[in-house]
Amino acid sequence: MMIRRPGPTARPLFIAVSLAGIAAGAVMVARGFLPTRTLAPAPAAPVIAFEPATLDMGELVAEAPKTVAVTLRNVSGRTLRITAAIANCGCTTSTFPADPILAGGTAEALVTVKAPATQDESLMKSVTFVVEGAEPVSLTVLGHVMKSAPGAVAPPTTVDSVEELALTDRPTVSQPAPPTIPAPVTPVTPVTPVTPTQPLAAAPTTKPATPAAPVTPAAQRPITFARINPPIQPGARVSFPSLASWVKGTPITSFTPGKVYVFEFFSTSCSHCKEFAELITRLARTYGAQGAEFIAITDEEAPIVKAWLAQPGKLNEVPYSVVSDPDRSAMITLQNGTFRNFNPRFFVIKNGIVQWFGHPKDAEEPIAKVVAGTWDPETVRAAAITDSTVSRGKDLLDRVARECDKTGDWTPMFAALDAVRAVIPERAGQYDAQRFVIMIGLGDMPDAGYEFGRRIAKEYAQDMPTTRSLARAILNSPYAKRRDVDFAMELAVTADTLAKGEDARAADTLGLAWFSKGNREKAIENAERAVKLEKDQKTREQYQQALQKFRTGTPGPEPTKPRPIPAAAAPTAAPAATPGATPSAPPAPAPSHPD
Repeated sequence: MMIRRPGPTARPLFIAVSLAGIAAGAVMVARGFLPTRTLAPAPAAPVIAFEPATLDMGELVAEAPKTVAVTLRNVSGRTLRITAAIANCGCTTSTFPADPILAGGTAEALVTVKAPATQDESLMKSVTFVVEGAEPVSLTVLGHVMKSAPGAVAPPTTVDSVEELALTDRPTVSQPAPPTIPAPVTPVTPVTPVTPTQPLAAAPTTKPATPAAPVTPAAQRPITFARINPPIQPGARVSFPSLASWVKGTPITSFTPGKVYVFEFFSTSCSHCKEFAELITRLARTYGAQGAEFIAITDEEAPIVKAWLAQPGKLNEVPYSVVSDPDRSAMITLQNGTFRNFNPRFFVIKNGIVQWFGHPKDAEEPIAKVVAGTWDPETVRAAAITDSTVSRGKDLLDRVARECDKTGDWTPMFAALDAVRAVIPERAGQYDAQRFVIMIGLGDMPDAGYEFGRRIAKEYAQDMPTTRSLARAILNSPYAKRRDVDFAMELAVTADTLAKGEDARAADTLGLAWFSKGNREKAIENAERAVKLEKDQKTREQYQQALQKFRTGTPGPEPTKPRPIPAAAAPTAAPAATPGATPSAPPAPAPSHPD
């Protein structure tokens, strides 16, 4: 979210990181579903202390992610487990420790902010760390989006997440059974009952640097992952959130039987929220006229919200109630228990039961059916639980990716993929594709990687998303040791055929394959089809940029980057992430071609 404050100089960025409790965690896991949600009693003092107490991110570059480390110290007398890290905006993410934090012990979290395009602005973000049986604890983080010169190039980024390894494709359909993969020449001791799938002994063996804080490096501890069903899921019963200040609309304190409520979490200047504002207004007008109650909730203070509503024409754009909730009561009641991070987001509730939650762009069908009385939340419950588990798995993989990036040893990433894949077999194709891209790139085992890739290409021959992901990995992974363009073309043609020519990403990938092969005409033909098929404006703009490149650029394979020197091995490298410092890591630019 972006806040322009008065005065010639923009003020700092404030990110409030809160710890919210979920009680009865063991019962929730055992039952897999809760009809009610109960919070633990508030402890007498915070159970987590942040080091440093205030985190200064310094200057931020527009549209360039920046990551800052913070140490979480357990100051309680018991072991604590953090189950999720949830931001109030899609441009902010945070890792969280996968292992319990012992009494008096520490763990590290990495908060990442990707500043929006608007420059010379202040930002306000919040991240909630969900802790079993604990009350919220806040961390303030300072920063400012710089005003950049036209055409300025963003500084190199680090491997902050699996997306930066060109792993953006996520299968959206049921996956086939996991492929049968022979044992490797030198297997890693498995941490889960999953057979390792490639010769990990070929990976570098650089040892991680000794961290400044007493945090056990990821490479030195077992990597485990477990399915924890989120307490907030379709079908769960919730209470009406306690809302502090109704800036617009008549205050409500309870659900009316039979009435449909749509809660929107937003911020007044979040770029993602602005992008979907017109859609949200249309949904509110359409289904508000049919009796649904729309309530927009932000954690900003009331004066900020009032100033936003006072903008010319704003009241006409917001035909629903608006609430200031700086204590995040609604987020604690609804959002924290999903274990997911996205914004803007809708929660559709009827008779105190969560019917559906998700992004506004996917909301029209559920809202229409809930209003009509034909919706059954049970039909989407399993998918919501899987998505929640995938989100937690991504948190683990992001954390391990950063550790591997610092040490140059990608062996732990393979173990992490095994652990997550074992728990989410329905997404096996997604994780096998991620293994493949690491093997042919930063894992430095291209021969074994391509052997593995051809094997899983056969196993997933009818799976369009995975086939497309494999093609994209070959064509666009920045650190691929070599690009087998012929193999990528086979995969791209297969994916487009499986999609019957109707998937924009498959068409875009096929266009890149033709461009890599040197055929400009075919590349343009498929890129134009991708632009025509894509409905999302932002993604369409990316495809238009690719189309322009195909029209004016020199056909041929995408250039590759040399394998970077690990931060831990570089002569001038700083120690492992020190609290309050940006973790050092070698450059790892995001993919240059959109997907």
